[in-house]
Amino acid sequence: MLSINRNYILFFSLFISIIFLIIIFSKYFSISFSKIKINNNIISNVDITAPRFSINSLNQKILVTAKEGNFVDKDKILLKKNVLFKSNKFSIESDNVIFDRKEQTARSENNSTFKSKKTKISAEGFNIYDKGQKIKFFGNSTITLK
Repeated sequence: MLSINRNYILFFSLFISIIFLIIIFSKYFSISFSKIKINNNIISNVDITAPRFSINSLNQKILVTAKEGNFVDKDKILLKKNVLFKSNKFSIESDNVIFDRKEQTARSENNSTFKSKKTKISAEGFNIYDKGQKIKFFGNSTITLK
């Protein structure tokens, strides 16, 4: 009778041990996978989401918006994805623009489109300087007058 009980006890303890190990491993892997999913959603290469700034010139106020922004240094910000400069007189659309908050200047070496009432300029880049008073387009440029 003692031998039968030993086999049952051994079988029962082995069964409990296997169930215990399965539970521990399943909890471990479910926690690991959930951490990976959470980290993918939180970690981003963007310092600023939907940044908004303005350039206050003597004649007008130019509003600057983008989808993303990264700090280059204390005052300079790299604006990315659908960057828009808009005032009452014109708008400029581009990607990847360096905006200087202190000097209130902006520069892009990507394709840019300037639009006003009767003018459209497509250029390979632009430079807004003198606190928004002057805009210089560079690279191959196309001017359309209406």
